[in-house]
Amino acid sequence: MIVGFIGFGTVSSSLSKILIENGCEIISSSNGRSLKTKELIKKLKVNDLNNFNEVAKNCDILISANTPSKAVDIGKNYGSLTNNIFLDLNNISPTSTNEIGSMVGENFVDGAIVGNVNNNKSVIYLSGEKADKIAILKDYGLSIKIISNRIGDASKLKVLRSIYTKGVSALLIETFEIAKQLNLEDELLNILVITEGDNFRNSSKSRIENSVNQLRKYGEVEEIVDFLKQFENVNIEFIDSMKNSFKRKF
Repeated sequence: MIVGFIGFGTVSSSLSKILIENGCEIISSSNGRSLKTKELIKKLKVNDLNNFNEVAKNCDILISANTPSKAVDIGKNYGSLTNNIFLDLNNISPTSTNEIGSMVGENFVDGAIVGNVNNNKSVIYLSGEKADKIAILKDYGLSIKIISNRIGDASKLKVLRSIYTKGVSALLIETFEIAKQLNLEDELLNILVITEGDNFRNSSKSRIENSVNQLRKYGEVEEIVDFLKQFENVNIEFIDSMKNSFKRKF
């Protein structure tokens, strides 16, 4: 089994490590990438091809795991090149997912990673008629769950989860920013630990540190807004305002 990755950031490298440990061959390309990416590809013993065109044409499963803003272009440029299965794992709206599906065709599968990909406890949710072709990766160490044969269902769950998680993160960021200005940051944290439980201290700090100054999360909120525009009685303005929390230090 040969799995190709377009892009080689945290998600791609984490999944690659699991797949390689279980006997899967991984291909990608470091052409034009950072020194850090080049070193990571070499460290994991990923087969480094000349460019992503070659990656798309020489794998059984092609996976895109990038920033949301690049997802559609990657689907257009590389997903349509492969003769095999193309899996999108980006945090994009169902609208963007369907746009990719219209370009790639029947070999497209919609995916969502649920859980922390860094600790090997994540589950990849899949939707699409060819989702069963991705499910074979269970034999190579990944946790897979097929939810339907309809493109877009995995993306819908992904966006709904993001509304909750990023809403909580944005609220934490703004609350602790105010507490910091009042010089009550530590005391606020101690009070919340009492009401929310012992794990809150670590979980809240992790949410804030992983959210502030991240362009990826800012782009994900834009995808959320795009998704919610199709529904009535939804406070778009509130969701849209979350973007400001994630770009506070840009």
